[in-house]
Amino acid sequence: MTIQRWRITLWLATLAAIVYVMALAGGALMPVAVGALLAYTLAPLVDRVASVIPLHSPKHATVRRGLAVALVYLGFGAIILLVLLTLLPILADQVSKFIATLPAYFVTAHEQVDLLLREYRDRLSPETRQQVETAAGDIVSALAGALTGAARQSVSVVTGTLSVIFGYAAVPFLMFYMMRDRDGVLRGIIAAVPPPLRHDAANVLAMADSVLGRYIRGQLLLGLIVGTAVGVSLTLLGVPLSLGLGVWAGVTELIPIIGPWIGAIPGLLLVSGAAPEQIIAVALVYLVVQQLENNFLVPRIQGQATDLHPGMVLLLMVLAGAAFGFAGLIVALPATAILREMFWYADRRLGGAAPVEAFKPSRAWLNRHANADSAAIIEERD
Repeated sequence: MTIQRWRITLWLATLAAIVYVMALAGGALMPVAVGALLAYTLAPLVDRVASVIPLHSPKHATVRRGLAVALVYLGFGAIILLVLLTLLPILADQVSKFIATLPAYFVTAHEQVDLLLREYRDRLSPETRQQVETAAGDIVSALAGALTGAARQSVSVVTGTLSVIFGYAAVPFLMFYMMRDRDGVLRGIIAAVPPPLRHDAANVLAMADSVLGRYIRGQLLLGLIVGTAVGVSLTLLGVPLSLGLGVWAGVTELIPIIGPWIGAIPGLLLVSGAAPEQIIAVALVYLVVQQLENNFLVPRIQGQATDLHPGMVLLLMVLAGAAFGFAGLIVALPATAILREMFWYADRRLGGAAPVEAFKPSRAWLNRHANADSAAIIEERD
């Protein structure tokens, strides 16, 4: 076996060991994933802030980026504090009003349930009612068993909750080091690649960085717009807990295709018990916001990031959901876009094109900053 093959074997073995350890860690890596996502989203802003800090010496690069991260932290901390000071009184007022009117909601819900039960008894035959009630009893028994099992595991749940809290408490520190040392990590990855493949490695990293960065920032922008639109609209309609429902709609917007429908369920359920006469208006709010998002926002914000046909998107959602569950729904679109660009780049390289020529068709995916980083890394290592 040649030295080059031994080196490839070493890389593959190391990668397999890392994947194995990550699989064992499981949910414990969720805080790390959240921190990496936020750090990746804020990285362009940190780069811009670092570029205006007057410490241009290479030996001061780490200090410059550390100061940039600190300034970004201060800026976002001030924004979050301002938002909390503005929204917390409104949210507290909504919660207090909701609690005060909760008994009336229960009465309304009880009346609606009684009406449904009367219609149920009038329209179904005794035999059918018996079958339905038997099935309902089985479901209740199953739920009771599940609750009993959950109660027995309460100690492990508390322990797991404490570990999760500790993990998320470390997220700001993880983000700081991720953003401060981003350039060094990227250069280290390129330096570890054999010299003949460094141009290819830099090109592949640039493609992945462009697609993934645009997709993540686009999804977060969509979530912010949709959450704000739903929260403001429900507040104007006087729906209880409208701010919380807006936040939920913004968070579920991060789930492609089915996210808006999931985001609408709590609002429709709440208004059906609290103010049934408003359910049509609330349903129209969710429908209008979803249509605006699908027809105007998504094509403009995410069209350049993935460039996937809507039919292909639906097919990917079905396949990814069936194969990988909820995580597959989240990563299917950006992963497909990245793999597509990598496939065509590899095809051009195998066809005899030089790295520069093979990279030209994918250059439209890249912003100028990503191009400059890739070029700087190649020139430095060459």
